[in-house]
Amino acid sequence: MASGKIRSTRRLRSWMVEQVSSGKYPGLIWDNDAKTMFRIPWKHGGKQDFRSEVDGAIFKAWAVFKGKLSEGGRADPASWKTRLRVALNKSPEFREEPERSQLEISEPYKVYRLVPINEQDIEEEEEEEEVVKVKQMKEVTTSLPFTMEIEESVLTVQLDQVDQPSDILKSPRTQDSFHVLVKYMGEEVLKRGVMGSDVRIAYLPSSPVPPTPMVSGFPRIPLPDPPSTLTSSPGIGPQFQALSTLLPFLEKGVILTTTGIGVYAKHYCQGQVFWTGPHSATAGPHKMNHAVEPVRLFDREAFRMELDHFRRYGGDPPQCGFTLYFSDTEDPSSKLIIIQ
Repeated sequence: MASGKIRSTRRLRSWMVEQVSSGKYPGLIWDNDAKTMFRIPWKHGGKQDFRSEVDGAIFKAWAVFKGKLSEGGRADPASWKTRLRVALNKSPEFREEPERSQLEISEPYKVYRLVPINEQDIEEEEEEEEVVKVKQMKEVTTSLPFTMEIEESVLTVQLDQVDQPSDILKSPRTQDSFHVLVKYMGEEVLKRGVMGSDVRIAYLPSSPVPPTPMVSGFPRIPLPDPPSTLTSSPGIGPQFQALSTLLPFLEKGVILTTTGIGVYAKHYCQGQVFWTGPHSATAGPHKMNHAVEPVRLFDREAFRMELDHFRRYGGDPPQCGFTLYFSDTEDPSSKLIIIQ
């Protein structure tokens, strides 16, 4: 009912008015003397000068207010920003004013207007919490023991959409896909594309016994055994042995899944896993904890902003690639396996 929706959104309106008036947040100010429009800082989280505790402060405050910020949890400015953006855009009491916004300056901001009640279009909508939920990733259990020490590999995955940026986002129904290129010790051994929003990348050892059926439903890209051609180069023996030792530890693999928010990863391998991506607040690599919440490697909102800038002004196309490092130490420096 309309009255129920108004009660739901007025909490956001009163909260936002209070924050703008408080002067606690740099860049969050009134845009006119009548105090019917306000500026909200909108710096891209991937910028080198992005300061999470300053540029992302208002978004973090909303997450705290909504009870979505766990004590001691991982800082996630992109998620905080998405929550508030979704809440503002869905509320009939706010309206974005693009012509007053400034997104191409050093301290970019958006402008929102407080909509009078007689101008509001009230309708039933999803709660913003539902928009930012991540699909659950189900682990496929295996009976294989893992006792060997892990060397390091590198996993880089790129969304197919980057190939033709002019066609991206024309339709919200654009099919997700992954293009994967596998290299062992610098030599290409596999190239494959997968249509769909989920994929498991894992080592599948050669065996006379048929592989166990996939009960998770995730398409699988099997990492092959090392080709014999790798041993032809002199002095390559130790690296080849390290590669052969590493692969069995990838049998549980890495799961990648896409949502409306971005691309997430969850690993089930033994050892240390690190990642870098185009939309993280810092360069990384960042440590990925084992068997906890999925980690977002790619941010759709950030990509849309970069794509819009590319369409308007040209320059380098937006980046969709990200990299995972597998290691048994805190120093991911040896790259036996690269998957792009």
